[in-house]
Amino acid sequence: MPKNTNENLGDIKHKLDFLGLNLDKIPKEFKEYEYLDFKPSRNYEENLYKVYKYVPINKIQILLTPTNRMDTLYEKYSKSSPIYNYLVPDNEENVLNHTTFLKMLNDMNIQEIENIEQEQKRYEKNIPFKIKYSDNYLWQIYYSEATGIYFMLVPTKEQDSSTFFYILKKQLENSKKKKEEEIFVPISNLEYSREYLNKEEVQDIEKYLWLFTKDWANIYEVHDRNNDITIQIVGNTFVYEKIQSFYKIKLDNKEDIAKFYKLIKALFILQTELPHNYKFDVQISSKGDLDFLYKTKIINYDNLSSFIQEEYKASLEAIKNLKVEEKSLKEELEVLKILSNKKDKEYIYKEKQIATFLECKKSFLGKVRYFFKGKKKNKKENEVVAEVTKKEEQENNEIEEDEEIKEYYTIDDLLKLSKNLEKIDTLVKNMKLDINALKRKIELMDTKIANADTYIKEIESHKKSIFEFWKFANKDNVLALNEGIENSNIQNLVNLHKTFDYEEDFEDFANAIDKIQRNNFEKQECDSIYLMHFDNILKDINSIKLDNNNDLEKSLEQLKDEAEREEMLFQKEEFDIFGGIVEDKTKISVLNNKKHRETKKNKFKILDITKNTTVQEYQNKLISALKNLNESYNKIKLDADMHIYMACDGSINGKEFGVFNINPENALNKCKELDKINLYRINLKENMPVIAFSNIIFYDNFNKTLPLGMGVSDEILIDMNQFCFELKRQKLFRINYSKDDINIDTKIICVYEYDVEEVK
Repeated sequence: MPKNTNENLGDIKHKLDFLGLNLDKIPKEFKEYEYLDFKPSRNYEENLYKVYKYVPINKIQILLTPTNRMDTLYEKYSKSSPIYNYLVPDNEENVLNHTTFLKMLNDMNIQEIENIEQEQKRYEKNIPFKIKYSDNYLWQIYYSEATGIYFMLVPTKEQDSSTFFYILKKQLENSKKKKEEEIFVPISNLEYSREYLNKEEVQDIEKYLWLFTKDWANIYEVHDRNNDITIQIVGNTFVYEKIQSFYKIKLDNKEDIAKFYKLIKALFILQTELPHNYKFDVQISSKGDLDFLYKTKIINYDNLSSFIQEEYKASLEAIKNLKVEEKSLKEELEVLKILSNKKDKEYIYKEKQIATFLECKKSFLGKVRYFFKGKKKNKKENEVVAEVTKKEEQENNEIEEDEEIKEYYTIDDLLKLSKNLEKIDTLVKNMKLDINALKRKIELMDTKIANADTYIKEIESHKKSIFEFWKFANKDNVLALNEGIENSNIQNLVNLHKTFDYEEDFEDFANAIDKIQRNNFEKQECDSIYLMHFDNILKDINSIKLDNNNDLEKSLEQLKDEAEREEMLFQKEEFDIFGGIVEDKTKISVLNNKKHRETKKNKFKILDITKNTTVQEYQNKLISALKNLNESYNKIKLDADMHIYMACDGSINGKEFGVFNINPENALNKCKELDKINLYRINLKENMPVIAFSNIIFYDNFNKTLPLGMGVSDEILIDMNQFCFELKRQKLFRINYSKDDINIDTKIICVYEYDVEEVK
């Protein structure tokens, strides 16, 4: 027991020396305490840090509090005491405090403090790109606006007090060297200064940006070493399908902030007030911030006024064209109404004539009376009246020309005109629907009238003699006046295809295809597919597929070197007594959050790589693998339409096997170090042949414990030679990648989208 105590004392002494703290000689700066006059806000969210500053280390008062970090600020502050009360045990209360300090000192991790020191050195000249950095919540530095004093609240019940000890160490160093150092830290419980934006405007910006990016942005107020303020907005946005990229908008002065605010407010109003007319997209700019696009045009504050003017003039021209069309449609509608009325009257007349015949044929006298009735035929109304009543109001005939011509138009002007345009456009669309309905009605009436004419002609044709008419009238004929016609709105049913969605359907798809592959593939087929997961082996098998195997010797040497580094290269044994059982059943692994006892496959063992393996032997193994691939390729077919993706810096070879990702972000992450990235999207259709890199491809399932799914990879293998490719679309977008916490790379991605059909 004494030995352990001595070791603890030695460790504490070592840590005190590291900090430069002599408990017998406390610097006078730690004895001094300035009244803070700090009133904690009860409504402030503790996990939000809005303001970041460079703060002089020696200007930070350190207060320790017997609480946890997640306790309320009011409780933490009310229980806090100056650090001096924890360093000097000069009374009973301070003895307890001193014991707490020694325990914190004992738990202190020197490596963590050195990491913070290195981190702060990086921030001396450049702040983090995303402003927020790892473990920023540990600082717990506050500012008293009443007294202008910074202070740090150190919860003594927290396990990690590295930031506290870092500041303590730096304050001791600076006190001895008589120098000032600053640290870049978040200031807790501090609202924006309101020098540039008030609280409502900040909330507006968050709301406006969400509409365009579908992500809540973080808005920071950043003070540099000169205390100059910048507003920096960090968030994420979709750049292509479900691929997201982070961005940062940096606004250095009040004028830029006002311009940005007006821009996104204007675009927000247009898109929310006129959602059918305006849809603004966002993309990553060359600077890593956001560009706002309408169709293909970038909209910024400088061209916003001209954009509004162009849209106003375009809407005005559209209104004029619609009014001309409205006049024409109104005339056509009147003609169709007159024609429809005539058809109705004509059909009613013929319907009465047939009804008279049917009534008369019921009795002997009725038949005789109908036969001797005047044979004069109804005068058929075949002519269509082309003239339309000309009484139309002047305001509907003439284009309004009383629009005020202005040099500049406002958002309000554009909204009013656009809503007027919407009304006229709706009116024109409704008139077109009315015209189509009347045309269909007239077609139906023509069919009915033709039916009636046919029947009436049949009646009249038997009135040559009373005897013949008598025989005809006694027949029990069924009259079909209402002949049905095909409804143009009912379309022929088409084959419906299930569409795959990565976020919603991946787990079900992975489980289903893994189960099918376990049932359909032999072990040697799974082994051959597993080899295709490695770029160098995939390249060699494609070389053999294309009869171009010149580099196999070099590839084999690289495999031998890799096997030797991984200690997988052995002299060839004549017989392996273990077979596929590599580990005993006590070895447990986890896949898809499920435990199993299966062993991952070994490419060197599958290829039988030894020190003595020849190029010919290696080639024979690859030929055998290629044969297995060809046999297994058509055993699996997609059960839904699916997009798959490949990223590279060149073009794809349509005659090779290709490994694609289901998730495009995974495809891009493989190539984020490249300067130029091409992203190929292949639109596969239901029932097309594919192979998935499911769990059975990576593991042997001898113990029957392997979980279903695709827990290792989301990749798909296709034989591109079996498809015809048709380029459907090209698209460019930018994406930001972090080089480190300060620097970023903004890369241009060129997307090529292909539809494919199987080669017959």
